Amino acid sequence: MNRVFMTGKVEVRPKIAYTPRGEKYMSFPLRVTDGGFLIDVECRGGSSEPHIDAAIGSGVMVSGMLVRKKLPTGEMVKLKVKKIVWMEE
Repeated sequence: MNRVFMTGKVEVRPKIAYTPRGEKYMSFPLRVTDGGFLIDVECRGGSSEPHIDAAIGSGVMVSGMLVRKKLPTGEMVKLKVKKIVWMEE
């Protein structure tokens, strides 16, 4: 089973993109609270995010799975998220 739960803060303004079919994708680096490392988060569909500029520095809890991406220079691990919970400060 590949199920991951992480909490952290959004480091930069999330990038929003749309597929040709109109599906929304959001991606951002997450600074994980325990461990102090960054992991790239990808989320498909509406995730009830706050105003995009308000997301910077926001605390989040994410639920999803780790995926391995092959690159010409090697491999990287990303977090493919099913659910994002935006925390109130």
